[in-house]
Amino acid sequence: MKILIVALDFPPSTGGISTYTKETAASLSKIVDVTVLAPGVSDPNNIDQNFPYPIKRTLAFPILRYLSFFVFLPWLVGRYKFDAVLHTVWPTALISHLFYLFIPVPYFVSIHASEILDDQMSWKRRLKGFMRSWKIAALHKAKGIFPVSRYSSNIASSFGVNMDRIKVIPNGVNTEIFKPAIKNKPKGHTPTLLTVARLDLHKGHDRVLEALALLKKEGVVPNYVIVGTGDEEARLRKMVFELGLESQVSFVGYVPSTDLPAWYSKSDIFVMASREIKDRLDLIEGFGISFLEASASGLPVVAGNSGGVSDAVMDNKTGFLVNPNDPSDIARAIKKIITNPALAEDLGRSGRQWTETEMNWDKVAIRLYGAIQILMSS
Repeated sequence: MKILIVALDFPPSTGGISTYTKETAASLSKIVDVTVLAPGVSDPNNIDQNFPYPIKRTLAFPILRYLSFFVFLPWLVGRYKFDAVLHTVWPTALISHLFYLFIPVPYFVSIHASEILDDQMSWKRRLKGFMRSWKIAALHKAKGIFPVSRYSSNIASSFGVNMDRIKVIPNGVNTEIFKPAIKNKPKGHTPTLLTVARLDLHKGHDRVLEALALLKKEGVVPNYVIVGTGDEEARLRKMVFELGLESQVSFVGYVPSTDLPAWYSKSDIFVMASREIKDRLDLIEGFGISFLEASASGLPVVAGNSGGVSDAVMDNKTGFLVNPNDPSDIARAIKKIITNPALAEDLGRSGRQWTETEMNWDKVAIRLYGAIQILMSS
């Protein structure tokens, strides 16, 4: 089988959907013939030579980078006779829908969370809202829909898509890159909490800081490392000062993906109190790949129970799901792990085992390919 994966988010761009596309393509390429169609960049050869599958790029000129998908996609499908097309986000599925009468190749659509929802928060999201009818038509014409969580599955079904064509296939993690480190903790070791995420409002860094302030009053004073950049940084730095946490909290800033495993290795607990924000459909945790990265690294996890997070964290097994709007609940979970080393070890071990056996990208590819085969034969 020959599959064309169409991606609006692909390296050198970063983020969860870019990781999803890159890793899904790599693992699928072990099973079938995969080609990726991605946005144009100024120096594609320098970037694309390291991937184990062919990559076709659209034009690199800013405006044409995305508009040229309308030419490249049907041309590639017609020229190379692909058996199926997988769109890793819905906007490119509009093109498959547009040309389906002339090139009736089955297409599939992955759904994450906020990218499929409509609001007025930016001109790009307003534009997507204007295409709502076309979006629904494209989803209904798709041979299959692949939400990354039960939460995003509910979003897909809200558009009236037949449940028989919706197959939940959770995200994965590369367990060869993210793996436990041997740690020799000295006596009196101060535990380190870690968050790896953009500094966006819904990621819950502020609630973690409030939880640390509560823990400090109880004499529990862990370090907290924040990896990432974003609009919330100034407000969070001000909170650190106002809460008297300067000696505990470190802002690391942007870290290249190649350096992330080292930061997990240096840490003891991963915490991200993701939450839903009223009237902010652009800020939703559809899954949370960083939770799996932490579990693969052998870290216990404290996670905000919102969006699709419950598919990325097994409550009481790989970590704890907490109320992301309640700093005291976050604090209780952190303290429970810090004060019980055996529990921390069990949670980390279970997380590692889970990612090795069920939640790695090879397993994702097998499920994805199996779903494509079943849906194409139905």
